[in-house]
Amino acid sequence: MKNCLKSNIPPLLEQYHIDNPNAKWEQFKNECQQGHSDVQNQLRLDQGNLCCYCEIDMKQGQGVGKDDFRVEHFHPKANKKDATEDNWALDWQNMLGCCLGGSEPYVVADEKARFIKQHNERHSDVLKADSIWDDEILNPLDIPAFPILFQAHRGDGSLSVQEDNCRDAGIDIRKANNCLDAEKLNLNSVVLKEHRKKALDALNQQVANQLAQGLTVDQAMSNLAKALLRKNEQQHWSAFFTTIRSYFGKVAEQHLQAMDYQG
Repeated sequence: MKNCLKSNIPPLLEQYHIDNPNAKWEQFKNECQQGHSDVQNQLRLDQGNLCCYCEIDMKQGQGVGKDDFRVEHFHPKANKKDATEDNWALDWQNMLGCCLGGSEPYVVADEKARFIKQHNERHSDVLKADSIWDDEILNPLDIPAFPILFQAHRGDGSLSVQEDNCRDAGIDIRKANNCLDAEKLNLNSVVLKEHRKKALDALNQQVANQLAQGLTVDQAMSNLAKALLRKNEQQHWSAFFTTIRSYFGKVAEQHLQAMDYQG
């Protein structure tokens, strides 16, 4: 789980909110379809096309399956127990881009592994639904660029909280651990650990390939960190960015500092 940036509000969403201050999200989607498309595109761009929670790449169906993407409202857009007068549904600062957490069987037809039959193995915001978890989990918009808050483990692809870094950054350790909890975001689900383990194994192989070419460990780590911890031509980050960042350790932090990484 990494920090997410938030650009300026898309103009059509801003105008629609002004003209319809009490409108619901479905109304906006139906009545301002271009505005809804603009919101989706801007969230993808802001987040480098990574899910705000699990960091899987938010693939598009390209006509052969549903997009593995939805607009997530961090604070529920409608909750009968929510006594505030704010219209969370149209609050740009409340919107994030999120994957479907394995809940959709027809998402991205060539990515069948993304559908997870066991409900308790699904992840990201699937369990959150309309629960108000503002004080239970980390908001990706509040995560700092530095230091890294989670560590990926090569043995099984699991994540753990770097508690000292949380303390240094003033981050609630309880919230950070809740992001991994099976009853919250479940970021240590079996499927996500498998994805991260696969990414870590690939990194090991890439390092080995560079060593076989005569490079030193330091040279190999530096080359790969610079290649993988940057956006590509489509302005996408590498999937499981935090896992890659954790793998390269100090080399990654030096590279990200040098490139003035913000999120």
